[in-house]
Amino acid sequence: MSGGSWFFLPHGARIYNKLMDFIRNQYRDRGYQEVMSPNVFNMDLWMQSGHAKHHKEDIFVLKIDKHEFGLKPMNCPGHCLIFKHKVQSYREARENL
Repeated sequence: MSGGSWFFLPHGARIYNKLMDFIRNQYRDRGYQEVMSPNVFNMDLWMQSGHAKHHKEDIFVLKIDKHEFGLKPMNCPGHCLIFKHKVQSYREARENL
């Protein structure tokens, strides 16, 4: 485990799960859809999105087999990939801006 990460004992896990259920219900009630993205992205994505230029000092970089990967401090690049792959109509575009 890394610094700042936590362990949940059984009672804490129950509280956490109840809180997540509440949050997910709020999402549904308001018409949001939940998505999930990986915690590590290739640094090429961070460069392409412009985040590396402005936030490289906030990204923990892993070097594996001559490739660099960044542990995400934010969700923006991953969510842009999700949005890019969703079929969009011109009517939805206005809602998503």
